[in-house]
Amino acid sequence: MELCHPEIMRWIGAFLLLPLSLAAQTIPDDSCSIGGQVSNAATGEPVRRALVYLRRVDSSPGVTNIQVSSTATTDAAGRFAMVGIVPGKYRLSAERSGFIATQYGSRGPGKAGTLLTLDPGQKSNDLAMRLTPHGVIAGRVLDEEGEPVSGVDVQVLRQQYMQGRKQMSRTNGASTNDLGEYRVFGLAPGRYYVSAASRQNPTLPQGEDEYVTTFFPRTTDVTAAAPIDVGPGAQLRNIDIPLTRMHTVTVRGRAVSEVPVPTGTENARRTFVNVMLSARNVMAVGGFARGATVTPEGTFEFRGVTPGSYFVVGAVNLAGKTLTARTPIQVGTSPIEGISLTVRGGVPVGGQVRVEGETTESLAKMRVTLQPTEISGVVFGPIPAQQVKPDGSFQLDDVGADRYTVLVAPLPDGFYVKSVRSANLDVLAGGLEIAGSSPSPLDVVLSPHAGQVTGAVIDPKAQKPAAAVTVVLVPQEKERRDREAFYKTATTDQAGLFSFKSVVPGEYRVYAWEEADYGAWMDPDFMKPLAGRGQAVSVAESGRHAIQVNLISPEQ
Repeated sequence: MELCHPEIMRWIGAFLLLPLSLAAQTIPDDSCSIGGQVSNAATGEPVRRALVYLRRVDSSPGVTNIQVSSTATTDAAGRFAMVGIVPGKYRLSAERSGFIATQYGSRGPGKAGTLLTLDPGQKSNDLAMRLTPHGVIAGRVLDEEGEPVSGVDVQVLRQQYMQGRKQMSRTNGASTNDLGEYRVFGLAPGRYYVSAASRQNPTLPQGEDEYVTTFFPRTTDVTAAAPIDVGPGAQLRNIDIPLTRMHTVTVRGRAVSEVPVPTGTENARRTFVNVMLSARNVMAVGGFARGATVTPEGTFEFRGVTPGSYFVVGAVNLAGKTLTARTPIQVGTSPIEGISLTVRGGVPVGGQVRVEGETTESLAKMRVTLQPTEISGVVFGPIPAQQVKPDGSFQLDDVGADRYTVLVAPLPDGFYVKSVRSANLDVLAGGLEIAGSSPSPLDVVLSPHAGQVTGAVIDPKAQKPAAAVTVVLVPQEKERRDREAFYKTATTDQAGLFSFKSVVPGEYRVYAWEEADYGAWMDPDFMKPLAGRGQAVSVAESGRHAIQVNLISPEQ
């Protein structure tokens, strides 16, 4: 047998050693791993079998196969671990039955957490999250003789802000059983109000007293209702509500449609009008809203209406569009007759979006939306909106009579809406009034020269950065204070830093709160004692401002 030539043997040896050489030159692994523990915020004990999930909030351009989320389940010691995570920015959350879901870095249930930034190769194994056990409110609903009432709708409400006004919002609810008992669970710590509403009795003679919505402990006026403070994991029982009878009235009227009906549906002209009685002041009447049957002749009737201010709203749903008409009424002690509602076709609203100066941004990515300036009670159907064409033109069809705020979104970074004019009228701050005829075409001007405000929030007590706190940019011009579009909110990161981009030029103050209900900064009564606490900043076009803001704590 002939042996290989020595030169050939050396070549074979070098080939066999090549994989070993390549293996010695491995690229460092830049994947990340995290771990930590989930505990009970009330007892400090570990929470087992909690679901922990990681969601990525940034992405790398051109990369489509990145891992956008990871999940893990805690063990008996409440610990979790995740490996093989792509570097980036994430939000880490945890949830478990019987607890309120929370985010990493959050200062309390329902509050935003901090971004988790993972650098290449980072290993973070000491992340801690505290789950707050949910609260329970339970009790019975009774009649005037102390007997249980079944089938009663019990609602647990919270005060929330909407466009700077306090309103009642339903958080949760339940119906009473045959013993008049109810139990509402899943409540985060906070202050609540409880109401009970018995079903209407259609056989009751008109003019008779009826059971009406009653708030704990026993009042028909929500402003006189007793607040119920629910702590972490609290089990509040014996929250009993005796229903109240009071004199109610009947509201009658007729609703017709003058909306053009497609061929073949002429017989339905009067039967597709929906009618709703909606509270004008949601805070005052606990969110009252209900519908009525409309006869083929267009007549409707609401029975059992308590004193208060309402809108009677008629709506027509046709070809994917919703057109409405509404009229305000004031209910006292006497029946109301002869209400007339006529739903008419809307009018077209068109115009042009243009950019001040040169731009390479595509206008076709944007939408023009007409948002009703007074959103109270029930909103029927979608809010008018239309995609902008590549040439910047737009047209919204069948826009109903109302006053609207003109919005354009999404805007590219650094852009803001500089002006919106209809003929010679500036409608950016005051709103666009539609009153039965088409307005002059809208001229919407965008500017690429928005300002930017960045900074840090400092806790003056601890003399260190404040992470996961709410920062708000509050306009100071009077005509802007009731327009949510001029406010900006952010949450500080782990280093207490924040950033506001695309800021409309103007005068502002920046506030930072450890605790504040969302939207409270639009309430003049809430802001009055804090007038001088925020950091003033004057934003010019293309201005870049860096500021430091002191944290406002709850006791301040």
